[in-house]
Amino acid sequence: MYIMNIRYYLTLAAFFVTLTWAAGQSLERQAGELLVQLNAESSPASVLFQLNQTIPGAKPMEWEPLVSDWQIYLLHFDESTIDAAALLRVAQRMVDIRNVQWNHRVFERTTQPNDPDWMMQDDMTMIGLPEAWDVTTGGLTPAGDTIVVAVLEKGALLDHPDLEANVWHNWGEIPGNGLDDDGNGYTDDFRGWNPRTENDDPGAIGFHGTAVNGIIGAKGNNSIGVAGVNWNIKLMNLANTELESEIIAAYKYVADMRKLYNSTNGAKGAFVVATNASFGIDYEFAVDHPLWCAAYDSLGKVGVLSMGATANQNVDVDQQGDMPSTCPSEYLIMVTNVDKFDKRKPTAGYGKNHVDLGAPGDGSYTTYSQGMTAQYGAFTGTSAATPHVTGAVGLLYSLQCGDLTADALTQPALCARRIRDIILENVSPNETLENITKTEGRLDVAASVRAVQELCGGLGAGPLDILWVRPNPVQDLLRVRYQTPSYVPYQIRVFNMLGQQLYEETIVPNPFSSNIWEYDVHALPAGVYAVSFGRKEAWRSVKFVKY
Repeated sequence: MYIMNIRYYLTLAAFFVTLTWAAGQSLERQAGELLVQLNAESSPASVLFQLNQTIPGAKPMEWEPLVSDWQIYLLHFDESTIDAAALLRVAQRMVDIRNVQWNHRVFERTTQPNDPDWMMQDDMTMIGLPEAWDVTTGGLTPAGDTIVVAVLEKGALLDHPDLEANVWHNWGEIPGNGLDDDGNGYTDDFRGWNPRTENDDPGAIGFHGTAVNGIIGAKGNNSIGVAGVNWNIKLMNLANTELESEIIAAYKYVADMRKLYNSTNGAKGAFVVATNASFGIDYEFAVDHPLWCAAYDSLGKVGVLSMGATANQNVDVDQQGDMPSTCPSEYLIMVTNVDKFDKRKPTAGYGKNHVDLGAPGDGSYTTYSQGMTAQYGAFTGTSAATPHVTGAVGLLYSLQCGDLTADALTQPALCARRIRDIILENVSPNETLENITKTEGRLDVAASVRAVQELCGGLGAGPLDILWVRPNPVQDLLRVRYQTPSYVPYQIRVFNMLGQQLYEETIVPNPFSSNIWEYDVHALPAGVYAVSFGRKEAWRSVKFVKY
């Protein structure tokens, strides 16, 4: 094995040469090649002869025409017997040569971390994170607020080398002195909160909590292990959340810290934007858990979105129940699991009314722990799918789009709903999630980032158009995505093929939404219809089929 590795690296070194420039970056060039552009009147044969005479090698240099119209040639030489740098200097001085340069290798403009196990993280590639990371890797809002995500678990190894840099600390608190130093109503909440012990005890440390934290925010690009959805974020851990009383108390802590942050303009508390709950109760309905469900609205009002994992069983939670899936809050996003082939896992729950979207959870490679030993490994199920969405919420808050989150402290609930809509309206359509989830799609962080860029770059408004109508043909719910040149009221109408108007509604486009209109068509007879959208003299129409 050792000899094989040596051979591999020697071969690689012979094939590519790395050049280091002043900025500390590196360039790869193709070994034994130069790009040469001749003057229009120069003779290629004569120039090649001069090069071979001036710097002879074991084998004569040769070249091939690359772009004849521009007199550009690709020169091949034996770099084992010819000094490449000397050859470049000679060529640069020759009067018959107009330009000469190395044959450099270019790289895709996608940001990939240098963490050694990154290649194991195909879940991150599936949701477009390399593209999203070109824009942001998380950490701070445009206003400078430190973004915090709360993780409810039994416990986690917060000293894991890939997590410790991103662990949240309440710097207003002195650890272990038995006092409420910052006056927030909690004692010794330095590294989070444990509602069972009423301090920051890390709880029953296990692989589950360590893995969830890693997917959301393992430190990225630190040459260690893996990268989380956010390379930079603060992870607030709420430990020992097993009983409903402890879950509610943990959510209350989060709400209190965010409310305090809002009211003091960031002087106290924490800018918590999301919570993650990768747990639940099978076959239960919200009606029997009113206090648990009520917590999500309370969190939403102060600006916190909550993510929940639906059942790890092939059940329709709408019909058979699940907690917290059936909680009705608009501030709760429920997540199911797709596999490496982007298909819903047969062991994952679903529900057209109560499950919002899918995310990769099958075999996600992330931080792990065995007792107090830090490890890495595969983590599977809706428990793994959910933190991808939680991490995406945190990442969107860091985008350099002041208008997106400028009202995070003054209108926190509105800002949170805006972030929710961007994620849910920019999913990647997925056939295996059709008619069994609200969005019928899988998390696509890159698409969400692009949507924000378009809106905040002034490109969200465009020529009046209906971008798509889905599904078409349709049986129950028609979804229409539209684009407008301004954000004033528009009318949307539905006609049959006799030209009779069946429905009309006034809608106001939202600059922070993908602008999707929904229409229940189940009562319409089968046939062909048209949906028209516009105002004054400007209208666009698209046909759809009801079956």
